[in-house]
Amino acid sequence: MTMPKALSPEAGSRTVEGTVNLLIVEDEALVASYIQDVLEESGFTIAGVASTGPEALSLAGDVALTLALVDIKLAGPMDGIEVAKLLRERHSVPSIFLSGMHDPETMRRAQTADPLGFLQKPFRPSQVFNALEKARAKLKRT
Repeated sequence: MTMPKALSPEAGSRTVEGTVNLLIVEDEALVASYIQDVLEESGFTIAGVASTGPEALSLAGDVALTLALVDIKLAGPMDGIEVAKLLRERHSVPSIFLSGMHDPETMRRAQTADPLGFLQKPFRPSQVFNALEKARAKLKRT
């Protein structure tokens, strides 16, 4: 995935009301860094970045989180679907999935984690912002 070095103007032109503490679970360091930059420019607070499932679960135990952005395909013993399920069950943290995988079986499994949304890779900064805003709205209604 090719990502621009500079953030697009659309990323910095919006801000978020209220604090949203996000966990990014992404095993590709460049992608994780890009997501973090985009979200911080948009006013989100990044509570942590994890590259594996166990690291994500450990961070969730240490930090108050509002939401997690979770890549479905992760290196290590757990995939993102399993991580998202455990984040919700153990820490009441809902997830938005990031994925380049869209086969029917993966999508069926992903739905079992009750995600608040999906972002298809590659994505634009505005898509990340919009997915998070929709998730925030869903969380406010519950």
